[in-house]
Amino acid sequence: MAPTVKTRAGADVMPAPAGRPRHPWTSRTAGIAAVVVLLAVPLFSTPQWQAIAVFSAISAIAALGLHVLTGLAGQVSLGHSAFVAVGGYTAIWLGADQGLPIWVWLPAAGLVSAAVGLLVVPFAARLRGLYLAVVTLAVLFVAEWLWDVWDGLTGGSKGRAAHPVELFGHDLLDDVIVGPFMLTGDQQFFYLACAVLAVAAVAARNLSRTRVGRGFAAIRDRDLTAGVVGVPVARMKSAAFGVAAAYAGLAGALLVSYQTYAVPDQWDLMMSVELLAIIIIGGVGSLRGAIAGAVFVTAIPQVVTLLAGVVPGISTTPSAGGGVSVDVLANCLYGLAIVAVLVFEPRGLAGISERVLNAAGRKGRSHA
Repeated sequence: MAPTVKTRAGADVMPAPAGRPRHPWTSRTAGIAAVVVLLAVPLFSTPQWQAIAVFSAISAIAALGLHVLTGLAGQVSLGHSAFVAVGGYTAIWLGADQGLPIWVWLPAAGLVSAAVGLLVVPFAARLRGLYLAVVTLAVLFVAEWLWDVWDGLTGGSKGRAAHPVELFGHDLLDDVIVGPFMLTGDQQFFYLACAVLAVAAVAARNLSRTRVGRGFAAIRDRDLTAGVVGVPVARMKSAAFGVAAAYAGLAGALLVSYQTYAVPDQWDLMMSVELLAIIIIGGVGSLRGAIAGAVFVTAIPQVVTLLAGVVPGISTTPSAGGGVSVDVLANCLYGLAIVAVLVFEPRGLAGISERVLNAAGRKGRSHA
């Protein structure tokens, strides 16, 4: 049992929950430093790493949806990429076909995806665990078939071009000079994605503190008990799927506008698995873990590609013989990272960071 702490009045009070930093100033300082580094990295990195930063921010938005669905509400989904696709095609239809600005198609992508996510509710209210995962997997397979045959919306195997992001008449992917600095298209899009990510993260954090968030936690721990004490289980599960799908839709809209195209093959099971790997590696139930996991998972292929130039046995082309391809090695690293997290640190990168912050706080107190 953890020792209690004496207050000035002499009363015993319980210590902070295990795993959380006991020194708020350390956590706050580390958070500010992480944000500063995150915003400064694209200014001093190569175009390849700038693109990785953009994809990391977009993946983090989609992962926040799984953070709400799985981390807070305890529901498992293997069909998250289907909702990402809904948001992407909504942005294409409203932006490219109807010529509407980003202020319309970006929130509309989240709303339409949330509406589609509610279609899963009749199954989500009755199932959980492995059975629910199988149902969401079936939803993904149906969606993949729909994208292949709906040529008018998706363009079939040829894909569809997306409308570029324009802010005040400026294409965000075009370079722009701001004072003595020149911002590339990747840098500008990264800051746009970070702005959306910041709003999404604050919303997810505030949601966890509301009555709805407490209802999610009750369902995650034990849905039968939650129903007995008065929690509307079906309504809460509906809300969880709707919120998760909305986050996925926002990510999909940003993804297609950054890629400037969308093809049906990209919304596959692998995308759903990567999003699930993000929250597992980052730490299930941790908001900052979802963001850290997105950076980790997205950067793995680029790191492996860099190693291919200096480490023998790694090939950059799958057809080359005598070596392991970058894609295969990256997938192996995904698997090893997940196994390592489940065995050694179930709370993922968030748990590791909390241990480091706790150690730094204790060291700082000892020196004081």
